[in-house]
Amino acid sequence: MTTPPRTRCVDGGDLGELVDADDNRDVVRYLSEHRPSCHSDTGEALLRAAAERCGEWVAYSPSFAQLQYVALVTNRRVFALCIGQGWVCYRLSHESYPIALQTGASEAERTGSASPSSVLTGRDQICPSGR
Repeated sequence: MTTPPRTRCVDGGDLGELVDADDNRDVVRYLSEHRPSCHSDTGEALLRAAAERCGEWVAYSPSFAQLQYVALVTNRRVFALCIGQGWVCYRLSHESYPIALQTGASEAERTGSASPSSVLTGRDQICPSGR
């Protein structure tokens, strides 16, 4: 018998307790400084997709009820981030990034440290799945 993957939602608390500090320093800083919102439909879509494809994960929001951002954490790294009314940003490898762009994703604007797209750059990239 196969054990189903563990999933959970964390409403409030400290995101820093759920993630590796070194791998997530920029995104944790961005989120704490800017506290972006997340429409409930966007967050729900991410959770449905995660439930179908991501194995073990934690969905974190400072407040689901107050429609604050939703971060999807896998292996102690922020893998996806829901912000605003329709942005779902994913952390992608350098190899996956061009494939995502070729198959319908669009690149997030790069407007400096205030932009979610610049938060997860470096050896990983981020790209939104829609708007």
